[in-house]
Amino acid sequence: MNKAIIRLLHLGYWLLYSFLVSFLFILSQSTDQSVFADWDDWVTMLVGTLLIGLSSFYAFYMWLVPRYLTTRRVRRFVALGLLISISLAICSTLLLSLATTILLYLTLHQTHFLFFQLQDQLMLTVGFSLLAIINGLIGTAMRGAITWYTDIHLRERRANQALQTELSWLKSQLNPHFLFNTLNNIDILMERDAAKASLYLNKLSDLLRFSLYETQADQIPLSQELASIEKYVELQRIRTPNEQYISLQIEGQSRSVLIAPMLFMPYLENAFKYTTNKKVTEAIRIQFRIDEAQIHFHCVNVIDPDRRVSYEYGGLGQKLLRQRLALLYPHTHTLVIESTDRLYSVSLTISLPSHALSVD
Repeated sequence: MNKAIIRLLHLGYWLLYSFLVSFLFILSQSTDQSVFADWDDWVTMLVGTLLIGLSSFYAFYMWLVPRYLTTRRVRRFVALGLLISISLAICSTLLLSLATTILLYLTLHQTHFLFFQLQDQLMLTVGFSLLAIINGLIGTAMRGAITWYTDIHLRERRANQALQTELSWLKSQLNPHFLFNTLNNIDILMERDAAKASLYLNKLSDLLRFSLYETQADQIPLSQELASIEKYVELQRIRTPNEQYISLQIEGQSRSVLIAPMLFMPYLENAFKYTTNKKVTEAIRIQFRIDEAQIHFHCVNVIDPDRRVSYEYGGLGQKLLRQRLALLYPHTHTLVIESTDRLYSVSLTISLPSHALSVD
């Protein structure tokens, strides 16, 4: 949901809240036994109820709901919600008594609580507790409605984006240029080492199977994605006798991490497509580093100065890839692309949500 709309919803609620409090004050003024003597009392009541309402509302909205309710820890949510509501009510009662005492001392030089009796204190605490609970429940409902609407809208956008990405990716991956080159290299290798050629043929089969079938899921194990990348790199290695042409480093444990499929392959395909000098040592440097909550991907390739290129990221296009990252990992990824006369680098960091850290 748009942030401006969310702000308007919050503003509208607090305006309605203030109106209802003022309306109740006006109704009390029309009775013979009015609890509130004048409009100064209205200001005091409005400020007090607003403070309690704001505190409880945003305690539920910004902390309890995202931390406990969305993770289905309902008992903890209920217990902490009641504790916060009652604590706010007790603090509000004591603050009101203290403020009244100070006011009486300044005006009448008397030093006793206006609501000194236990029954009065208890009634105020119960009333403030109900007010805090009601505002907390409304905050919960509003946060839930906004989250529900955002999730549905995001799911629809992801579905449309996934379809567009999938079609473009399949078109790129089934490019005859890559297949023919790889098959031709395997065919030449068969004359020298049939066993090794068979191994590479199996790698190609696994890679095509992965790109066509295993990427249909919304999330896959990172280890599976890295395995397909290793096979892709191995298939690229047979195109040159220079064993130092490609550098691939993987650091950290990837078994317990889930990610969206095909996040890195377009950048790798792009690097291989435009690195033409295969005699250069480490013409393509690929590095993955996985820590407790982040994936760091870095790819650098040498640019041939005699060849003018237009980078399109494996046929998907830069804009499409950025949109996909924004949809899959909103506000939790960093993409930095740099280009010089000789080098082109891509650095992608993804912060993983807690539910993506385990497949066990």
